[in-house]
Amino acid sequence: MDVLIIGLALLLGVHMVRILGLRGPLVRVLSAPLYAIFYSVISAVGLALVIYGHILSHPSPTVWTPPEWTRWAALFAVPASLILLTATYLPSHIRSFTRHPMTLGVFLWSGAHLIANGELASLVLFGSFFAWSVILLIEGYARGGAFERPGRWSADLAAIAIGLTAAGLFAYFHMQLFGVAVIEFASEPGAPGI
Repeated sequence: MDVLIIGLALLLGVHMVRILGLRGPLVRVLSAPLYAIFYSVISAVGLALVIYGHILSHPSPTVWTPPEWTRWAALFAVPASLILLTATYLPSHIRSFTRHPMTLGVFLWSGAHLIANGELASLVLFGSFFAWSVILLIEGYARGGAFERPGRWSADLAAIAIGLTAAGLFAYFHMQLFGVAVIEFASEPGAPGI
């Protein structure tokens, strides 16, 4: 669990630099290019430690048993989160309307996983991302601002198509990637599955 916590501290901590008012001073001390390298390296190391730490943390003690509806909620929230993440990089109405599609996407993704998982390592992982996204959303909406261009419908359609395709692929390969089956295919004819 220690590796997971260190990774989360690095990954989410470096993403809090701007909110904490440290980005300007660090850029002045390091220079913009060196700061960008520092930021990227710390993010990459943090992400690697989060993944490795989560793997090391299994099996993890169960804190609570999530009700069945939480899995269904995740089946809808995760595709929406991937649409939002995709819309971040496209000149879409989704991006213009939400103003913070990436942070909203992380909020939905982490919140869906937080309620659908009951083991300690997952609660630490997804709870950290959820708390981080809440802080960023509050700060982002309080700061205000908007995109200069309102967006294009073709970008919205692309965000939806890419987001849904990614969600389908993640659901299909979730077991191979993360060791947890999202969709349980029936092994016998007539057996129920999600």
